[in-house]
This record gives sequence, C-alpha cells and structure tokens, in this order.
Amino acid sequence: MAKARKKQHQKKAIQIAHSTDLVTEPASEPKSTLYVLGSATMAAAILGLTIFLLVRGFQWQAALEALHAEPGIELLSVERAGFFKKRLRGLRDPLAPSVESILIQHNIGPWSAEILFSEYHSLDTPYARQREEQEKARYQGLRDSLLTAVGQFTDTIAKQREDELVKITRMLFAVSFPEAMKTVSLDRDDNGVWHVTGELYAPERQAFIKEAPSRIVEGELNFDGLIDLTASRTALLRKQIEEPDLLALDLDEKPVHPERLVRLVQDYDAVCERSGLTKPHLQLSLRSADPLKEQPQLAAIRAALTAPNRLPAQRFLTDEILTLPSGPPKLSLKLRSEVSAP
Repeated sequence: MAKARKKQHQKKAIQIAHSTDLVTEPASEPKSTLYVLGSATMAAAILGLTIFLLVRGFQWQAALEALHAEPGIELLSVERAGFFKKRLRGLRDPLAPSVESILIQHNIGPWSAEILFSEYHSLDTPYARQREEQEKARYQGLRDSLLTAVGQFTDTIAKQREDELVKITRMLFAVSFPEAMKTVSLDRDDNGVWHVTGELYAPERQAFIKEAPSRIVEGELNFDGLIDLTASRTALLRKQIEEPDLLALDLDEKPVHPERLVRLVQDYDAVCERSGLTKPHLQLSLRSADPLKEQPQLAAIRAALTAPNRLPAQRFLTDEILTLPSGPPKLSLKLRSEVSAP
C-alpha cells in the first residue's frame, strides 16, 4: 500500500511539473527574441567597424605611399593621435601639392589627420628645377625693370639736357642777333641738327649765315628754311608790277592800275633800300599794231604815274614802242636795271 501511494504522489508531482512548464513557456519566448536581435545588432556593428577599420587601413596605407612617392614631400613620422586620427610630421616643398589634397584624394578628411609639416626647398626634384626657372625669370624681370628704369632715367636726363641746350642756344641767338631773331626761329631735331626757319633780307641773311655757326654750342645748322626775303619779295613785286595792262579802264573810263602800280613800285624801292640794292629804272612798254593811236593814252598814263608825290619822272627811260602785226594793244610798266638805248 505504501508503495502504491508513493507512486501516485510521484505521478501527481510529474503532472504538476508538466502543467507548470506549459504555463511558463509562452512568457520566455520574447526574452529570447530580444537576445537574438541584440546579438545580431552587436555582431553587425562589430562587422561594420571591422570593415571600416580595414578599409580605413587600406586608405591610410595608400595615402602614406602617395606621400612617400611625392618628390616634394618628406614624411618623417606617423603617430596615432586618437582612435580614428593620426599625426603626420614631415617636410614639404612650397611648390609641392599640399598634404591635405593628397589625403583627400584617398578619402581622408582633414578631421582624420593632424598635419605638422615644415617648409623646405627640395633638391634634384621637378620643384627645384621649377624654382630655379622662377628665380631666373624673377632675376630677368628685375634686370629688365632695372634696365628700363635706367633707360627712362637716361632719357629723362637727355631730354632735360636737350631742353636746356635749346633754351641756352635760343637765348644766345636772341642776344647775338636781336633783329634777325624777330623773324627767325631755331629748332633742333632728333639728330641734333638745328633748322633755321624764317625770312631775312639778303644782307642780313648773309651775315646771319656767316656768323650763326660760331654761336652753336652743339650740332649743325641747316639754312634750307631761311628764305631770302629780298629775292622772294622782288620777284613777287616785279610780277605784280609788269603784268597788268595799263590801258585797262574802269566803268568811269579811267585807268585802273596807275595808283596801284605806284604803291607797288614804292614797295619795291623799300626792298631795294633794305637790301642795299640800287633802285631800278622804269620804262613804259607799248605793244600795239597801231602805236600812234595809243599815244594819247600813253601820255596820260605817264602823267598819272609821275604826278606829284608819286614816281619821279627822271626814273623813267624812253618809252619802248613795239609794233605788232595784229592783236589788241597792251601797255605795261617794266623795271630796268640798266639804262636801255632810246
């Protein structure tokens, strides 16, 4: 009996245990899911961090190789400055690319590296040759600037000297030839030749040409522009005196030219006096097919020319009478240097 009761109690205990397991199993399932999710997340994070560190290691390795390969950069040391940061020390040529640019090319930003590089000038590198070319260009530029400055200074000094020379020479000529310089100008060209321009009567012109070279401080004189006023004025006045036809009448049937010719002859005489020339004789020249017909008018013209305060009669030579086969008559006044035969 006792054994039978003991078995029954054991069966009941087993049943109670089974029932307890059936009740508690649903409550333990959520704990198991969170554990799995947490474990998976942690494993993914660890895997991601591992991959990141591996990729970052490759990036740093490539970046450091690029820095070592760059001829203008000397990488001296690489130190860890944090979990994700490195400290780089070295030397960099100013013409070489920056360390930051090389790191950025390998996806390493400035926050991931502390860069402590000093400046130096590399030797036997492309940058050294480039620097040499720059120095040569700078030296050439300085040399050209210096030469330009010296040239400008020399030009300025030469220009000042030229201006002073022109002033001094003109003052010297003004003192030496006070009358002549009223109608004469003196200019110096780039070749150092002094060009004399203006007009002078023959005696003054000859004296000026003779004495002027002794007044020149430096250079040569050119007198091509100095007009002989005696020759030019006498030629012009002679033409104006001898060309008009004295038989021409105005609307009032009076001679047109006598008064004008008197003034022209007086101007011609003034040129002769100024030039030291003898005043020419005057002669009425008649060309006509019938000279006798023109005699009254010839006499009237002579009287008009020799009236008081006009031209003296003693300057007139015997009239020149030329008979023409045909054509209109013409009476003109001629200037004669020598007395012609009557």
